[in-house]
Amino acid sequence: MEKSLWFVAVLLPDEVVQQVRALQQEIADRFGPRRALRLPPHITVEAPFRLGDSEGERLVAALAAFLAGKPCFEVALKNFGYFRDDVIFVEVVAPLELLELHNQLQSFLRQEAGFIQTAPLHPGYTPHLTLANRDVTPQQHAAIWRELSRRRFFARFLVSDLALMRHNGASWDTFERLPLRAN
Repeated sequence: MEKSLWFVAVLLPDEVVQQVRALQQEIADRFGPRRALRLPPHITVEAPFRLGDSEGERLVAALAAFLAGKPCFEVALKNFGYFRDDVIFVEVVAPLELLELHNQLQSFLRQEAGFIQTAPLHPGYTPHLTLANRDVTPQQHAAIWRELSRRRFFARFLVSDLALMRHNGASWDTFERLPLRAN
């Protein structure tokens, strides 16, 4: 059975995507790292996991049922941060709804629905919006951080659905958008 990579994410509204893409392009043009430009700007809710392609529709149905009772919520993006010396990101001011949704979704996908057989890779959850990662040298990281640490960023938007993303072998596609309950 063919297994693809899947993940669950918050996708951004178009006006925020434009702001984020401009920052990612500036980083690529001025400092070199380009990898983040290959991914749709997003906030990961469940990290990538492997699942058979034939399970896609069953996964969609299970996620739709799980998310049907979860309310929409607002997210704010504010300023910048970094992990280690290879990731630069926009900080997500994480509302309690997002943190709870992440924890509940991890449990649901592993225990109740059984789609994921492995423990989470990282025990904590720090929602963020990646601007540069993996192809960033320590020198580039230091230069990018010097620049962004002096700047400010802010955006706010309503999260009314989550996206189930699937890797097609070359890039990530939106497999399905799953609505949250309107408030």
